[in-house]
Amino acid sequence: MEGLVVIEVCANNRLAGGWLGETERRVPGATVLETDCTNTCGLCQVRAFAYVNGKLVYDSDPARCVEKIEDEARAVVRWLTSGED
Repeated sequence: MEGLVVIEVCANNRLAGGWLGETERRVPGATVLETDCTNTCGLCQVRAFAYVNGKLVYDSDPARCVEKIEDEARAVVRWLTSGED
């Protein structure tokens, strides 16, 4: 089930370097991908954010942002594995 949900985070973002370290364990089916740049210029300096299967998820507080990212990832996994269109 690995890789059903891709969580993409910019290396310059507040969440890079550990905030999402446990996410793959807590959300089976999720894969965290740290990239050099997500081309969201400036956002990484004012907000914690990541893309969850292409959807921008953000918050000013990194801990809350991780919760939102994991909630969104779980919702996508549920949808993908439900068999519904």
